[in-house]
Amino acid sequence: MHLYVTGFWLLLCVLTALAWSGRGARSPWWEALSEPEVGVAMLMMAAAILTVVIRPSSVSRFSSIESAMFAIDVGLFGGLATYGARSGRWWILSAAALQLISTTAHVTRAVTPGMWRLGYQVMEEASSYPTLLLLAWGVWSRHRSAKSVERSRTFSGVRDLPLSSRR
Repeated sequence: MHLYVTGFWLLLCVLTALAWSGRGARSPWWEALSEPEVGVAMLMMAAAILTVVIRPSSVSRFSSIESAMFAIDVGLFGGLATYGARSGRWWILSAAALQLISTTAHVTRAVTPGMWRLGYQVMEEASSYPTLLLLAWGVWSRHRSAKSVERSRTFSGVRDLPLSSRR
């Protein structure tokens, strides 16, 4: 179990750093959040940190509906859905769909109090690694497209134009 959690945190930190480092212009941090990869990485980081801070003890975990975890999952779903709708990128919309499964776990537990504890846990945590893979895809595709744009600018002789004038 520790390897599962440690691997998640390691991947999340690496992907967040890559999302921030791939930005071309050095703009203020609040403007960087408008970039979908950075925004999604920060949403996931905030949700992961809040989960650690708010999580109940392991003894009582998943024995009843966890309202704080439900609030975190709803917030993450709303943020992913918003970024996905604005950007139109399939990987963000897919991450929002996976997050909807985690959100639905809480509703299912509320409707079915006799739900198996492990079933609730699996439903609630099942989307964590696939969502990280989708974020990795988004960061990789942005880096790839940035290299492609740079190659195009180099080969077309437009290298000397300032970054703000390329559209």
